[in-house]
This record gives sequence, structure tokens and C-alpha cells, in this order.
Amino acid sequence: MTTAPMNAETVARTINLIIAPTVLLSVCTLIQNGILGRYTSVGDRMRKIDQERLQLLHDKSLSHWDERMTLLDKQVPVFIRRHTLLQSAALTIYLAMLILMICMFAIAISVIWTSNIWAIAALFLFLTGGVVLLVGVALIAMEIRISHLAICYELRRLSTWREF
Repeated sequence: MTTAPMNAETVARTINLIIAPTVLLSVCTLIQNGILGRYTSVGDRMRKIDQERLQLLHDKSLSHWDERMTLLDKQVPVFIRRHTLLQSAALTIYLAMLILMICMFAIAISVIWTSNIWAIAALFLFLTGGVVLLVGVALIAMEIRISHLAICYELRRLSTWREF
């Protein structure tokens, strides 16, 4: 490994090389904000289901008690699955962010030491970060699909009730 002469041109070129992982890092941050919002929302809904279920257990005289308990009991596993998918997506996106940050350092090291090994490592890290980000987005897509199916199921069930 030899050390590259550092001048303004080399620094500018290095910064330009680091921009691509930085853009992906910004994309990760935007996606992560959405995931964490959904994660919080699903967690809050799970707590509300728990409270409603406890209330129903204490007051069994409500109309449609059996139907509502059945609906809540069927929703709980779906919400647990959604919450788990969102957690996995969030952790996957954080992993992508970590890989992309390491990639930025690998790019800088490859320029400073004019090392082909570090350059190849930086490329590998960049591509790996992109793939991990793609996996995180796929997990989000699965959660959104499950969310849609759960809402449709609940509305179909509630639409069969005629009186309260």
C-alpha cells in the first residue's frame, strides 16, 4: 500500500466518491422515519386492542360481545406479525445505514492508500448496503400488504353486524 499525495483535487475526488453512499444513507433515513411512525402506530393500536379486550372481559353484557371478542382475538396475531415485520424492517434499514457508513470510510481509505483491495471492499460494501436496503423495503411492503388485508377483514366482519 502506498499513500496517495493529498491535494485539493484528491480530496474533491474522494468527496465525490463518498456522495453515492451518502445519498443512499439519506434515503435510508427517510424510509426509517416512515417505518418508525408505522411501528409506533401499530404498537399503540395493539395497546388499544388490549384495553378493549380487558374492558369486554369485565362487561360481558354488551351487544355483539362474542363477535367483538372473536374479532379482537383474530386481530392480535395479525398485529403481532405486523409489529414484528416493522421491527425487522427497521433493524434491516439500520444495518444498511451502518454498512453504507463503513463504505464511506472504505472509499476514503482506498483513496488515501491507493489500495485496490480497499476499493473493491468499498464497492462490495456499497452493493451490500443497497441489497440490505432492498430487503428492508421488501419487509415494509409485506407489512403494508398485511395491513390492507387486516383492515379489509375487519370492515367485512363489522359490515355483517346489523344492530348494536
